[in-house]
Amino acid sequence: MFEKELEKAFGLDFKVSDKLQKTGLPRYMASGREIYMAESDGFVFYIIKISKAVDSRVLSKEMTLYEENFHAPVAFLFNELTKNNRNAYIKHHIPFILVPTQIYLPFLGMLFSKKLSASERKESLPLSANAQKILFYLIYNKKEQYSKQHLATTLDIDPVYVTRGTKELVSRALITEVKNGRNIVVERKYDSKELFDMCSTALINPIDKVIFVKKTNLVSCLPKSFDYALSEISMLNPPSVESYACYKKDKKVELFEIVDEPEWEDSDKICRVELWKYNPSQLSKNALVDELSLYCSLKDTKDPRVEGELEKMLEDFKWQ
Repeated sequence: MFEKELEKAFGLDFKVSDKLQKTGLPRYMASGREIYMAESDGFVFYIIKISKAVDSRVLSKEMTLYEENFHAPVAFLFNELTKNNRNAYIKHHIPFILVPTQIYLPFLGMLFSKKLSASERKESLPLSANAQKILFYLIYNKKEQYSKQHLATTLDIDPVYVTRGTKELVSRALITEVKNGRNIVVERKYDSKELFDMCSTALINPIDKVIFVKKTNLVSCLPKSFDYALSEISMLNPPSVESYACYKKDKKVELFEIVDEPEWEDSDKICRVELWKYNPSQLSKNALVDELSLYCSLKDTKDPRVEGELEKMLEDFKWQ
């Protein structure tokens, strides 16, 4: 069947059962679908064969029901998927098998952790804040060489942390680093969209802490963030309380007038301020935080309206 494709993709021996009986499932989750059990080295997951693509939000809910029924991870098998389908499934962490084009089974990390070396495991670890900021800068700009000095100056990152950040990206095979005369220069190895997809599971939420403060000119000059920023570039209605982003180590933070009980305040007179792990100012444009950082801050939302607008934002993004 598709054991060989799984073995080729992951280097593991898989046994896949014949079709199983569909017991304990709602009719709409059993009718017209085939169910198989896959096993490798004592690790079990189930494969659900579906004739055509299903909306990612619907499939995410069905995945939860299947997992509750089988008490094991599940993956969905398709004969064909569009690029938008694949991107949406990856965004929502929905495992799928598209033989032989693409296989996305993130839960196999539980099995790989027993088999991979320390250097190989590193690829699945979250990025550091500085590495992510450097990576986003390289994605936003042309695929060419940039000196570490340029990155330090442009992104306002200490040269020591630039070196650590680029070293981290090199170790994950996301960028290359070469000596050019007396300078060390870096360059991304892939087109921006491919690079973003490769590191999507390692991206971190830039928000370290959220505070509520009195609305002042000092706050209003910060880049807009969260659903407030998303509402500026989409059909989403603006929130009742405006959101802004600020680097957590910025001296401005000491000047904010903290509001301890925002629910008792007039929404027009307060703001929600996110204290970020890296300075959002260098990547921001048009008074908004950058799109990829915005995506990272909202990607775990359960609001289907926000999810839909985030997907559209990435689809409309001008990849370099």
